Amino acid sequence: MIRNDDAVVLGRGDAGEYGRWAALLSAGHGLLSVRFAGVNRSAGKLKALSEPMVWGEYRLFFSARSPAVHVTGGRIASSFPGLRADLARTLTGLSLCEMTRRLAAERVPCPAKYRLLCGGLRVLDEGPSPWLETAFGLKLLEAAGYSLRELPVPPAEGPLWRALHEAPLESLGEVPWRPEAGRRFLRLVHEHVEAHAERPLRCGEVARRLELFAAKLRNLKESVPC
Repeated sequence: MIRNDDAVVLGRGDAGEYGRWAALLSAGHGLLSVRFAGVNRSAGKLKALSEPMVWGEYRLFFSARSPAVHVTGGRIASSFPGLRADLARTLTGLSLCEMTRRLAAERVPCPAKYRLLCGGLRVLDEGPSPWLETAFGLKLLEAAGYSLRELPVPPAEGPLWRALHEAPLESLGEVPWRPEAGRRFLRLVHEHVEAHAERPLRCGEVARRLELFAAKLRNLKESVPC
């Protein structure tokens, strides 16, 4: 059975010598683990469609005799080139995809999560947003049934906490940036996603390693005499 469905690639890896597997969040089928045959060959087609943070229409082959889903064609709607041009935005985009993958159910459609991810990547493609990852994570947790709205926060931060739950992702530029609260809120989001997924997030570890590396570079520059 062949079905066409819109989807975003959440992650991918190699499958055999020339193939790839990918995790897709699809509009009509929810989270899917799919196979791309032969895309790692020099003349392989569909390679671009298997890359993380690609949004497109996918032609999916569902077999009655196998749980595997194969991608046999498709077209790209957007690869979000703006966010790919910046390392910080690329890492944020990958984090949005990883959190979505951890909280999406296999073959259970969830239009709210799909729309949220597409919207988050579009906003990120247009420019950096310091609150985006936190606000996205809060809305994703809410869509998954794990709302943090009632989580106690310091009274002075209550309006900010509510704004991150309620403000559309496109309007986060109107929310004043507070670095200390931002770091603390993001840790809360990551901790709750990890708790419900029952496994750690790789994106947080990558960010921490990059911060340590950047700090070492700064210290090295400061220690070198002019």
